[in-house]
Amino acid sequence: GGGGGGAAVELITGEESKVEMGLVRADAHLMGAMMQLILGSYLKAAWNLRTGWSLYSSLARIVDAAPDQYSDHVKSLVEFGIGMFGLVVSFLPPTYLTIAELAGFSGDRKAALARLDVSRGRSEAAWSVMSCLLLLYYLTQIKPNLGIASPDDGAAAAALLGCEAAAPYGGSALVVWMR
Repeated sequence: GGGGGGAAVELITGEESKVEMGLVRADAHLMGAMMQLILGSYLKAAWNLRTGWSLYSSLARIVDAAPDQYSDHVKSLVEFGIGMFGLVVSFLPPTYLTIAELAGFSGDRKAALARLDVSRGRSEAAWSVMSCLLLLYYLTQIKPNLGIASPDDGAAAAALLGCEAAAPYGGSALVVWMR
């Protein structure tokens, strides 16, 4: 018999398959943009970032319209992508943030953090761990280094370290470093 991991295997519907392919395309545009930024092709990078954001946004609308049709894995991926994008954009200087928002990006940090928290809450999904790590990094590294830390951040980070998504990795170097 099959044994371990049977719960992770799910039937993928035709619509879910299309959304997963869209997520792969969105991620490919993001990775391409990162490479283009490194190589100094800023215009191409901006185009790929915009395309990746557009794909994530359209996939989020599709999944949000009929959430019962999609697995937690797909919902977590969409939430992570939108949340990560929004968090990164929210740190742009005000002038650039305005330009980014005019180009269709969202710079709402609270909404981005809420999306990441929803993704983290889907503990059965593989990407919930990535959301948990990004939220931990935000609380323990980004906020203190930008001087926007609050007294509640320590308790929030401790709660994240104890969350179900992080539990299997409690002894890992990265989690230990963030403590």
